[in-house]
Amino acid sequence: MTEEFVSAKDRIISASIDIISDAGLDSLTIKNISMRTNITESMIYKYCSNTDEILVDVVTTYFKFDSGIFKTIATKDTSYMDKIFIYVDAYSSYYNSYYSLSAIMLQYEELLHNTHTREIVEKGYTFRRECLTKLFQGALDNGELTCDYTAEQLADLLLGIFIVCSLNRRVIQRRKSYKEEINILYDKWIKTLGYNK
Repeated sequence: MTEEFVSAKDRIISASIDIISDAGLDSLTIKNISMRTNITESMIYKYCSNTDEILVDVVTTYFKFDSGIFKTIATKDTSYMDKIFIYVDAYSSYYNSYYSLSAIMLQYEELLHNTHTREIVEKGYTFRRECLTKLFQGALDNGELTCDYTAEQLADLLLGIFIVCSLNRRVIQRRKSYKEEINILYDKWIKTLGYNK
C-alpha cells in the first residue's frame, strides 16, 4: 500500500513501532518520528500531544491481534488442540510479516513501569494468557491432551516459546522464518506432551 492511502496517524504508529524495534523505547521522540514519517513535528502534535500518547497507541495496536484471532477461533467447530494450533499459526504468521512489532513483547517490563501503558499491557497480556488457558483447559477436559501440567502452566509454556523465538530472532541469525521457528518448536513441544495429530 502506498503512503497516500495510509492515514497520518497509522504512519505515526507504524514508524513508532519501527523506532522502538531499531533503537528501544528511549529513542521514541517526536523528532525521530518526524524524520521517519516525513511528517512535520507540528503536524504530529495535531494527532497526539506527546510520545506517551503515541506509546499508548503502539501498545494498543500490539494487542489488537489477540481479540480478533480469539473471536475467530471461538467460531470454529473443531477440537481445542486445533484451535490452539490455529492461534499459534496465526500468531506466528502475523509477527513473521511484521518484524518490528515483536520488539514490543520484549519491552513488557519497561512498558509496565510506564504509568500510561501499564494497564494496557496488564490487560492485553492477561487476556492472551486467559484465552490460551481456556483452550488448554478444554483440551485437558476433553482428553485431547493428557499431561501433568495445568492449563495455566501450558499457556505459560506456550507464551515462553513466543518470547524465546522473538528474542532469538533479534539476537541470533536464523535461516528459518519466525513462523517456521515457532511452528517447529511448538510441534516438538506438543509431541513431548503426548499429543499427536
